[in-house]
Amino acid sequence: MTAKSAPTRVRLKPEERRTQLIGIGLRLLVTRPIHEMSIDEVAAEAGISRGLLFRYFPTKRDYYVAVVQAAARRVLLHAKAPAEGTATERIRGIVDGFVSFVRRRKGNYVALVRAGAGGDELVLEVFDNTRRALVDRVLEAAGVSDPAPLLRLTVRGWLAMAEEMAVDATDEVVTTADLVELLVGHLERVVEQFAGTPH
Repeated sequence: MTAKSAPTRVRLKPEERRTQLIGIGLRLLVTRPIHEMSIDEVAAEAGISRGLLFRYFPTKRDYYVAVVQAAARRVLLHAKAPAEGTATERIRGIVDGFVSFVRRRKGNYVALVRAGAGGDELVLEVFDNTRRALVDRVLEAAGVSDPAPLLRLTVRGWLAMAEEMAVDATDEVVTTADLVELLVGHLERVVEQFAGTPH
């Protein structure tokens, strides 16, 4: 068996290199907490020196934050309401996108949650902003323009429940389609209680 050869160094444009490095970080994030990710390992996989990596990200923390931001963008890219439709259809679009993403890329999502729980203030801010954006999208889709603080808090709690169920549920327990309907129905009852029927 021959020894594994080092990656061939390829000259990339700055944005291409940043994208490559973040992509490596996203892949590694599935296997370990963000604060345990080795910069040396990332640089080696990219075929560059550790020093060159720091030309694109001034500090290790900057790199970690960029990776977590990319993971968060992936979640938000999928959890979107359709441009048109009833409140129920728009809510369902968000929930279906979110649940489907979590169930299909469970490792990626759990890694994002784990990164948010790591204690770094900037990483935690990215994670918190992602949840806030999801809550805002749900409320907007439900037609709630000025939610009471308790409603916003309740929808955030609902999102935590949706996240937990999407991570833990298997097809033997509930299909993705049935889980989406369950979560949409629960959310609508919450919104009805606080803000009237979302139709």
